[in-house]
Amino acid sequence: MKGLVQILRGELEEDFIRFFIGAGWLSMALLALVTSFLYSNEAATGILLGGTISGLNSIGLEKDCRRAVRWGSMAAYFGGMSVRMALIALCVTVSFLFFREYFSPIGLFVGLSVGVVNFYILVLGMVAYKFRVKEA
Repeated sequence: MKGLVQILRGELEEDFIRFFIGAGWLSMALLALVTSFLYSNEAATGILLGGTISGLNSIGLEKDCRRAVRWGSMAAYFGGMSVRMALIALCVTVSFLFFREYFSPIGLFVGLSVGVVNFYILVLGMVAYKFRVKEA
């Protein structure tokens, strides 16, 4: 519980990184599981594909941020980001061209959005915590 309170305060340490990346993988797995029961296996496969891309992107983002801090230059961050964006575009394009019958494009979009949704949930939690502390 102490770690969650630190995260909500905005004290982003090593625990935060593990928590955020783990929450992304867990969200993706739960969403794919629910989708496979309620909708279709193709949509669940799309969510797994997109969520995997999103999770790997989160790991790369963390490494780029560390590199930018260590080198003292944002060039390292933008260089890593451009390589990751190109790889994501390549992966999505190849998936659409060769494996389209195995997954749903909507599921892929939802899976790619898992990291973004987790980030917004985290920010909302931080804002709610800040307002609650301010009122007390």
